Amino acid sequence: MPGVDPHIEELGAWVSLGVRQSVPRTQLHELFGPTYEAVATAAARAGAEVVGPAYAEYFGMPTDTVDVEIGFGVDREVEVGGMVAAQRPAVRAVVGTHVGPYDKLEESYAELMPWLEMEGVELGESMLELYDSPPETDPASTVTRLVFPLP
Repeated sequence: MPGVDPHIEELGAWVSLGVRQSVPRTQLHELFGPTYEAVATAAARAGAEVVGPAYAEYFGMPTDTVDVEIGFGVDREVEVGGMVAAQRPAVRAVVGTHVGPYDKLEESYAELMPWLEMEGVELGESMLELYDSPPETDPASTVTRLVFPLP
């Protein structure tokens, strides 16, 4: 697995549609497929198109429970009951890149977190995983950006 190459970059504005929920950490992996399917279906019914990467936004430090929003970038803000739609402004962020299967993400975090500490980076209230590879991608080649917006 190549290094995560942590750096600071400007991320452009985007619109998101997702579902925010608090779940036991042990059940987190079970949420992704059904939630992405529900969000994509709801976006289409509301007249929006999925245009951005799938994402998971994590709020606070995970414990036994994870506060997470799971969804997609979409082409316009739409109102959908039970979902969170947001205009996301451009932001400076620390970005690291994980290449490989999702079950190895912890290894990339283990490489990235000391860099954040060493650089004295003040983190915001949430962080995102942006899943840049389509679902059919070979797991060994999937690309996930680990994004820490700066306050």
